[in-house]
Amino acid sequence: MIVRKAFRGDLLGIGRIAEAAHWASYEGLLRPDTIGQLILRDFSPSALGRRLLRGGVFVAISSGEVVGFADGEVDPDVVFVSAIAADPTMRRRGIGTALLAAIRGLSRGVPVAADVFLGNLEGEQFYEFNDFVPGEIQHATLFSEDVVERRWWREAVVESQPGWGVASDG
Repeated sequence: MIVRKAFRGDLLGIGRIAEAAHWASYEGLLRPDTIGQLILRDFSPSALGRRLLRGGVFVAISSGEVVGFADGEVDPDVVFVSAIAADPTMRRRGIGTALLAAIRGLSRGVPVAADVFLGNLEGEQFYEFNDFVPGEIQHATLFSEDVVERRWWREAVVESQPGWGVASDG
């Protein structure tokens, strides 16, 4: 598997993964019409095209196919994971963790945040496994459905200066 920046030719694969992953993750947690509207709003060809133009979209490729994607929005004080998904039939194989590492590479010394719907235990376990800590609870309305999300945070990684904390033989 390789992780790289997404290209226009990846849009169909990203859309396929987004649809499958949203239904697998949110069925029973959100109303079906909410899931459908969310997919249309965020993963239509035009919405995906805008994501690509903004930058920060990565794909995981295995055997020439898109098997996962992630989208990170960079602000001066935080990198926000706006979307991350893997093919539901290929979960727990390190795809999401590899994509998250690519998003973290955008952070340049600022924290990374992601919102997860409460009740999405697989999503919460994923972020906890990747050293995020639970943060604030947020109430919102999504296509006339009341939802509750928890923001997950990972502290900024500050790279040490050369020679700091390095033992010397001399």
